[in-house]
Amino acid sequence: MININCDYEGLLEDNLKEELTWLEEEFNFLFKSKRNKYTKYELSLGSKILDNVIDNIKTNNSEELLSLLAITLNKIEHTYPSFF
Repeated sequence: MININCDYEGLLEDNLKEELTWLEEEFNFLFKSKRNKYTKYELSLGSKILDNVIDNIKTNNSEELLSLLAITLNKIEHTYPSFF
């Protein structure tokens, strides 16, 4: 049996932080050029992306990650208010 010592919580938090960075980058990639003229499909897609990331982070219960989530969502809401 292999014994692996690692900081599982730290790895999980790092992964979720990367997911928040990805979220901002993905919204910029998908929607920046649209200038608030989104199709119903794009609004649905954006909402699904947000819901999945939010659900993933909420299950972690890390205060730091929840704070980072709030900051990230605030940035996205400011730039893409149609999705909120």
